Amino acid sequence: MAKRAAETPVKAKPAPRRILDPRSPTFSRDFRLAAREFTKRATASPEAALAVLVDEGILTKSGKLHKNYRPH
Repeated sequence: MAKRAAETPVKAKPAPRRILDPRSPTFSRDFRLAAREFTKRATASPEAALAVLVDEGILTKSGKLHKNYRPH
């Protein structure tokens, strides 16, 4: 089995978009469910975690800390 190159990170599976209304009586429950689903997806594997951090702009595609988060 060929090893995948480190330069091609796995793309995170997009989450289904749900609009949460803060005025809704079920907002807290809905938010907790959405947060739990995100956590499951983001921590499913090291590749998924890296993909989420790259998508959010915290890490670069090479896995290094983005310049906005580096110590000065």
